[in-house]
Amino acid sequence: MLLNLLRSPLSWLLLALAIACTVAMAGWGWAATSAATAKGKVTTLQSDLKAADDKAKEAARREQGKDSTINTLKTELDTQATAAAKLQGQLDQLAQSAATRADTIKRLKRENAELRMWADRPLPDPVIRLLQRPAITGAADYQAYLSGPDPLPATGGQPNQ
Repeated sequence: MLLNLLRSPLSWLLLALAIACTVAMAGWGWAATSAATAKGKVTTLQSDLKAADDKAKEAARREQGKDSTINTLKTELDTQATAAAKLQGQLDQLAQSAATRADTIKRLKRENAELRMWADRPLPDPVIRLLQRPAITGAADYQAYLSGPDPLPATGGQPNQ
């Protein structure tokens, strides 16, 4: 009976149509699977691209912050260098002034015998005590020094009287 069915052209046509439909369905299934896979890959690539873009923006923001910090530090360094140069100039002027003053004192001691005798005499004990100071490293140390056991002499009296 199967051979009888295959002899008619209509059977062949139906068989060809069935095979074509099967191939078309298989192709459609494959295309649908491929499209779903491609859509998944596109979605993954889009999310990867967004993540990379976010990372690039964050890196650019951090770099801008670092550049700002570098510029601030450069400005501060320039300011400090200018201040240091100014202070060095003042120190040089003070050193020159001190050297000139020391030379003047030496010259006056050479020229004036009375001044030389006065300068060669030892200082009185109260003056020596005033000139002796401990190493003071802060306000508390200074207060402790001033409140120490060696008070200043009372005012109103003249020495050697």
